[in-house]
Amino acid sequence: DGGEKKQLAPTLVDNKACMDERQRKACVMLEDMIKKWASSYARAVELAPGAQQSRELKFVALFSKPSKEEPIAWPIVRVKFTVPDDFEGVAHPRVTYTLEGERMVFDVTTDLGRRFKESWLDRIVMDKRAVRADMVRAARARTHTHTCVACVRACVRVCVCS
Repeated sequence: DGGEKKQLAPTLVDNKACMDERQRKACVMLEDMIKKWASSYARAVELAPGAQQSRELKFVALFSKPSKEEPIAWPIVRVKFTVPDDFEGVAHPRVTYTLEGERMVFDVTTDLGRRFKESWLDRIVMDKRAVRADMVRAARARTHTHTCVACVRACVRVCVCS
Protein backbone atom coordinates (compact mmCIF):
# COMPACT_ATOMS: atom_id res chain seq x y z
CA ASP A 1 0.00 0.00 0.00
CA GLY A 2 3.03 2.30 0.46
CA GLY A 3 1.39 4.20 3.32
CA GLU A 4 -0.40 6.55 0.90
CA LYS A 5 -4.03 7.32 1.54
CA LYS A 6 -6.18 7.13 -1.58
CA GLN A 7 -8.22 10.29 -2.10
CA LEU A 8 -11.90 9.44 -2.46
CA ALA A 9 -14.19 11.57 -4.61
CA PRO A 10 -16.36 13.93 -2.54
CA THR A 11 -20.01 13.50 -1.74
CA LEU A 12 -22.13 15.70 -4.04
CA VAL A 13 -24.74 17.04 -1.60
CA ASP A 14 -25.89 16.21 1.92
CA ASN A 15 -29.65 15.64 1.66
CA LYS A 16 -30.41 14.43 5.18
CA ALA A 17 -32.39 17.49 6.32
CA CYS A 18 -35.70 16.06 5.06
CA MET A 19 -35.12 12.61 6.63
CA ASP A 20 -36.38 11.29 9.93
CA GLU A 21 -33.84 9.88 12.40
CA ARG A 22 -34.18 6.27 11.22
CA GLN A 23 -33.80 7.30 7.57
CA ARG A 24 -30.74 9.42 8.47
CA LYS A 25 -29.08 6.44 10.16
CA ALA A 26 -29.83 4.21 7.15
CA CYS A 27 -28.49 6.91 4.81
CA VAL A 28 -25.24 7.20 6.78
CA MET A 29 -24.86 3.41 6.67
CA LEU A 30 -25.34 3.45 2.86
CA GLU A 31 -22.88 6.32 2.41
CA ASP A 32 -20.30 4.38 4.40
CA MET A 33 -20.98 1.25 2.33
CA ILE A 34 -20.71 2.89 -1.11
CA LYS A 35 -17.78 5.24 -0.48
CA LYS A 36 -15.34 2.50 -1.53
CA TRP A 37 -17.40 1.23 -4.47
CA ALA A 38 -16.38 3.79 -7.08
CA SER A 39 -13.56 5.98 -5.86
CA SER A 40 -13.36 8.12 -9.02
CA TYR A 41 -17.05 9.05 -8.79
CA ALA A 42 -18.62 11.80 -6.71
CA ARG A 43 -21.77 10.54 -5.02
CA ALA A 44 -24.81 11.56 -3.04
CA VAL A 45 -27.48 9.51 -1.32
CA GLU A 46 -31.01 10.82 -1.07
CA LEU A 47 -34.43 9.46 -0.28
CA ALA A 48 -36.21 7.76 -3.16
CA PRO A 49 -39.29 9.60 -4.44
CA GLY A 50 -42.18 9.08 -2.03
CA ALA A 51 -40.01 7.67 0.78
CA GLN A 52 -40.21 10.84 2.89
CA GLN A 53 -43.99 10.55 3.20
CA SER A 54 -44.09 6.74 3.54
CA ARG A 55 -41.06 6.67 5.89
CA GLU A 56 -39.73 3.72 3.87
CA LEU A 57 -36.01 3.08 3.83
CA LYS A 58 -35.65 3.50 0.07
CA PHE A 59 -32.83 5.58 -1.30
CA VAL A 60 -31.21 6.63 -4.55
CA ALA A 61 -27.46 7.06 -4.82
CA LEU A 62 -26.37 9.46 -7.55
CA PHE A 63 -22.94 8.82 -9.06
CA SER A 64 -21.14 11.39 -11.22
CA LYS A 65 -17.61 11.19 -12.62
CA PRO A 66 -16.06 14.68 -12.60
CA SER A 67 -12.94 15.45 -14.61
CA LYS A 68 -10.78 18.52 -15.29
CA GLU A 69 -12.68 19.04 -18.55
CA GLU A 70 -16.08 18.48 -16.94
CA PRO A 71 -16.03 19.30 -13.18
CA ILE A 72 -19.83 19.02 -13.00
CA ALA A 73 -20.12 15.81 -14.90
CA TRP A 74 -22.94 14.51 -17.01
CA PRO A 75 -24.42 11.95 -16.97
CA ILE A 76 -25.43 10.94 -13.49
CA VAL A 77 -25.99 7.25 -12.79
CA ARG A 78 -28.69 6.30 -10.28
CA VAL A 79 -28.54 3.24 -8.05
CA LYS A 80 -31.70 2.42 -6.09
CA PHE A 81 -31.36 0.94 -2.59
CA THR A 82 -33.74 -0.68 -0.15
CA VAL A 83 -32.68 -1.03 3.48
CA PRO A 84 -34.53 -3.49 5.77
CA ASP A 85 -36.49 -2.05 8.70
CA ASP A 86 -34.33 -3.98 11.20
CA PHE A 87 -30.98 -2.73 9.79
CA GLU A 88 -29.86 -1.33 13.15
CA GLY A 89 -30.04 -4.66 14.97
CA VAL A 90 -28.18 -6.69 12.33
CA ALA A 91 -24.42 -6.96 11.82
CA HIS A 92 -24.80 -7.26 8.01
CA PRO A 93 -28.22 -5.98 6.97
CA ARG A 94 -29.73 -7.34 3.74
CA VAL A 95 -29.48 -4.14 1.69
CA THR A 96 -30.54 -4.59 -1.93
CA TYR A 97 -29.75 -2.39 -4.90
CA THR A 98 -30.53 -2.05 -8.58
CA LEU A 99 -28.49 -0.17 -11.16
CA GLU A 100 -30.25 2.37 -13.34
CA GLY A 101 -31.82 0.74 -16.38
CA GLU A 102 -31.20 -2.78 -15.07
CA ARG A 103 -33.59 -5.39 -13.71
CA MET A 104 -31.17 -7.46 -11.64
CA VAL A 105 -31.46 -6.90 -7.89
CA PHE A 106 -28.19 -7.26 -5.98
CA ASP A 107 -28.06 -8.20 -2.30
CA VAL A 108 -25.01 -6.99 -0.36
CA THR A 109 -25.12 -10.12 1.82
CA THR A 110 -24.22 -12.24 -1.23
CA ASP A 111 -20.81 -12.57 -2.83
CA LEU A 112 -21.92 -10.92 -6.10
CA GLY A 113 -23.71 -8.07 -4.31
CA ARG A 114 -20.61 -7.24 -2.27
CA ARG A 115 -18.44 -7.07 -5.40
CA PHE A 116 -19.76 -3.84 -6.85
CA LYS A 117 -17.65 -2.83 -9.84
CA GLU A 118 -16.94 0.74 -10.90
CA SER A 119 -16.98 -0.56 -14.48
CA TRP A 120 -20.76 -1.11 -14.10
CA LEU A 121 -21.17 2.66 -13.64
CA ASP A 122 -18.72 3.35 -16.47
CA ARG A 123 -20.81 1.20 -18.83
CA ILE A 124 -24.01 3.10 -18.00
CA VAL A 125 -22.20 6.43 -18.48
CA MET A 126 -20.89 5.30 -21.88
CA ASP A 127 -24.36 4.09 -22.91
CA LYS A 128 -25.92 7.44 -21.94
CA ARG A 129 -23.24 9.38 -23.81
CA ALA A 130 -23.74 7.21 -26.91
CA VAL A 131 -27.52 7.77 -26.84
CA ARG A 132 -27.01 11.54 -26.52
CA ALA A 133 -24.50 11.56 -29.41
CA ASP A 134 -26.98 9.63 -31.58
CA MET A 135 -29.75 12.09 -30.71
CA VAL A 136 -27.53 15.09 -31.53
CA ARG A 137 -26.50 13.56 -34.87
CA ALA A 138 -30.13 12.81 -35.74
CA ALA A 139 -31.21 16.35 -34.82
CA ARG A 140 -28.42 17.87 -36.92
CA ALA A 141 -29.31 15.66 -39.88
CA ARG A 142 -32.95 16.83 -39.70
CA THR A 143 -32.10 20.53 -39.47
CA HIS A 144 -29.33 20.85 -42.08
CA THR A 145 -30.15 21.67 -45.66
CA HIS A 146 -26.86 21.82 -47.53
CA THR A 147 -26.15 22.30 -51.19
CA CYS A 148 -22.50 21.30 -50.94
CA VAL A 149 -22.18 17.59 -51.83
CA ALA A 150 -19.06 17.13 -49.65
CA CYS A 151 -20.85 18.69 -46.67
CA VAL A 152 -23.94 16.51 -47.20
CA ARG A 153 -21.74 13.40 -47.16
CA ALA A 154 -19.96 14.63 -44.01
CA CYS A 155 -23.27 15.27 -42.24
CA VAL A 156 -24.05 11.59 -42.37
CA ARG A 157 -21.12 11.14 -39.99
CA VAL A 158 -20.63 14.51 -38.27
CA CYS A 159 -21.49 17.90 -39.70
CA VAL A 160 -18.38 19.89 -40.67
CA CYS A 161 -20.31 23.12 -41.31
CA SER A 162 -21.21 24.04 -37.76
